[in-house]
Amino acid sequence: MNDRLIQASQVGDIDALYELIREEEDVLRPIDEKMFVDSPLHIAASSGQSRFAMEMINLMPSFTKKLNKSGLSPMHLALLNGYFELVSLFVHADPGLVRVKGRGGLTPLHYATKHGNIHLMVYFLLACPESIEDVTVRGETVLHIAVKTNMLEALEVLIGWLQRVCHKDALDWKKFIPNWRDEQGNAALDIAVSNMQIQAIQLLAEIKAKNSKGEDASQILQGQTQLDRREVLKMLRRSTSVVKASSIQSTERLTAVLRSKTRFQERFAIYIARCRMRISDDVINALLVVAGLILAATYQTIYNPPGSVHQDNIGAIKTNVTNSSTGGGPLRDVEAGTVIMSGGDFTLFSVCNSLTLYLALNVISLLVPDDFFGRTLKLLLSWLALCYYVSILIISPSSSVAPVICTILAWLLFSIVYNILSVYSRKFCAFQKKKQMELQQLIRFYDAKLCPEELLSAEVQRRGAAAAPGEETCPEINPSA
Repeated sequence: MNDRLIQASQVGDIDALYELIREEEDVLRPIDEKMFVDSPLHIAASSGQSRFAMEMINLMPSFTKKLNKSGLSPMHLALLNGYFELVSLFVHADPGLVRVKGRGGLTPLHYATKHGNIHLMVYFLLACPESIEDVTVRGETVLHIAVKTNMLEALEVLIGWLQRVCHKDALDWKKFIPNWRDEQGNAALDIAVSNMQIQAIQLLAEIKAKNSKGEDASQILQGQTQLDRREVLKMLRRSTSVVKASSIQSTERLTAVLRSKTRFQERFAIYIARCRMRISDDVINALLVVAGLILAATYQTIYNPPGSVHQDNIGAIKTNVTNSSTGGGPLRDVEAGTVIMSGGDFTLFSVCNSLTLYLALNVISLLVPDDFFGRTLKLLLSWLALCYYVSILIISPSSSVAPVICTILAWLLFSIVYNILSVYSRKFCAFQKKKQMELQQLIRFYDAKLCPEELLSAEVQRRGAAAAPGEETCPEINPSA
């Protein structure tokens, strides 16, 4: 590579770069044609030259995914040398860079997990949720790495992410990633059990992780400790309080949220949001049409109930005369507009019809967008439901008013709770997107207070990641190579 280009990359001289381009317009092409090379972007990333790096990305986007002879991309080098502002700029330019695999199949998320940098982990996961799927050449997921390095805070973040992320593939991630086996056939739970990492076992138990034999945490501990299941569960719960107490010290709100324990209403709301995100637009349109037809049919049925309604008022017979046609029972008061069917039959009919209408209403409420027009439609549907329930009260016979009122109140209460949870699920997903923008600024202006030196080892700050057992230390860049 041109010595002047190397010098310009090291000091971040953009004017010198364009001077070289004016002299030789194809000065960058030979570099791009090489498979493994220390490009100007690699050199700038190693030196922390943010403006020069962004200019180079603008000129040669292909350099961002190119590996040098040490098997590292420019983003890897910026991360390993502690230039977090530059890391943020890389992610902003292309979130997919979080998934670029370097030496050993390690992505930037793997490195952040390995060294317990939970702020960067959250930032990477928000920018590119699919990065949770990446495995190393050894078949290790981020869960394997967090357990092997005993990074409990990192493991908390990953568990919280799997429990809360709003993504169309989130249900599959929660099912397969905790049970993924590495090249030795070990799941993350196998590693935690072999090292007797009780807190890690407890965290993995929250997402129902299983070992390579299909056993969960309680079954494994019960077999190894000879305790009954009740004692094992108590031990796991005690571990929960120890781990969660430390999470309060987190300075980042979303990081603290991910490390906190999920509540029932949160799990239910997130499940609804995930199911909705898995539905395609064509299926949503079809479901809206079917739900609309069901809504119209059930609403019309209450105005034309089976057997119709009385057309005239019939006064009660105030004597002891009985109606032989009714088996000798006394005649009852009826009013015009009430149903002819008996009170018991009407109660059964109204409950079934109301249930159908209620489900159709909520399907529509969940599928319509959460914008101004969607909220207006939900308001109209609420008034439609109110008119429906008032109609039931009007046509119901006097003998069935009480059970009908109870039924209406029950459906209304359940409907309110259901819709609140559905709205909460959408708000939570919106909260994640908002924090993504905030964290982008957070990483951009990283300083010693936001990212203390202890988050990365001294060796990482000085020259790159500390080598794992059996791995070589990342060598210094040799631009002339």
